[in-house]
Amino acid sequence: MRLKLCLIVLLLLACAGVQAYDFQAIADRHIMPAYQQLAAQTAALESAAVSFCAAPSANDLQQLQRGYRNAFLAWQGTQHLRFGPVQYLMREHRFAFWPDNRGAVGRHLSQLLEDPALLQADFDISRKSVAVQGFSAMERLLFDHTAPDATECRVIAAIAANLHQMADGLYRDWFSSETAFVRTFSNPAPDNPLYASSQALAGQLLNSLHTELELMLTQKLAQPLGSSPAKANGKRAEGWRGSSALPAIEVNLQACQDLYRLAFASVLADSAPAAQIEAAFEQALTTLSQIVLPLSRAVSDTGQRELIIKLQQQLAQLKQLIARDLAETLGLSLGFNSLDGD
Repeated sequence: MRLKLCLIVLLLLACAGVQAYDFQAIADRHIMPAYQQLAAQTAALESAAVSFCAAPSANDLQQLQRGYRNAFLAWQGTQHLRFGPVQYLMREHRFAFWPDNRGAVGRHLSQLLEDPALLQADFDISRKSVAVQGFSAMERLLFDHTAPDATECRVIAAIAANLHQMADGLYRDWFSSETAFVRTFSNPAPDNPLYASSQALAGQLLNSLHTELELMLTQKLAQPLGSSPAKANGKRAEGWRGSSALPAIEVNLQACQDLYRLAFASVLADSAPAAQIEAAFEQALTTLSQIVLPLSRAVSDTGQRELIIKLQQQLAQLKQLIARDLAETLGLSLGFNSLDGD
């Protein structure tokens, strides 16, 4: 009996460093709803584009712009999931080509609007530049202070249909195809081609959180903010034409918080990093809610700019907690930063 108890104790000690992650729950409660929302909102956007282009009116244009914002924010709610089927067929860049430091969207969109292929019945925008296939190009056509003409409408309708098709494809590849990615995601094991262990997959999720925080800091906030008020450039904000920059960051942050809570909070239990990370998320969301101007204008407003800088500092602290305290506590590694290839 004493020998049996010793063996049990040794087994418990050996397993003490192995964290219990519920990847199926993460897929069911976080990833699936996010991609369902993206599919639903891009379907609504496609329907709004068809209605407007069939009989343009000011009311229908507003409906179309609203449909765009809803679909764009649904994409932002999945943006941190930089692995799996979103990488198939360059979907990650086809949904939104941003940051666009070389002006590729405007250049390729101008070329497309002059392309005789637009008039062909079999026109397929998915064969054109990735810069014109998604939200980045559509935003220019919808928020340019003039109602889209017939040619622009053909592009808008084509982009909306392409976004819906990609969103449906994403959901199908994750959850309903014969080779659904969720099977790989939910069952890490030595014979799993991508995730040989729970630690490897947990590291992938940790990297997703860290990368999205890095994106918010170095691109979504730092680019329009500049190094001084004189060097601020609101037009470098993502989604500035549709005043969607700050709502996008809020959705990004909430999605990261949701993933953190589902994947890591229960594993951390009552450890010190758990309270610090949760507090850091809440502080950043509170500061974000205090920025009342669109980001494109807030970066040049004295009071609002101070709040943006405060938000930057809070996000930097949160990123450090994720990269250092969370990673060290759980024995995880960040690995490759996918932003290095953007």
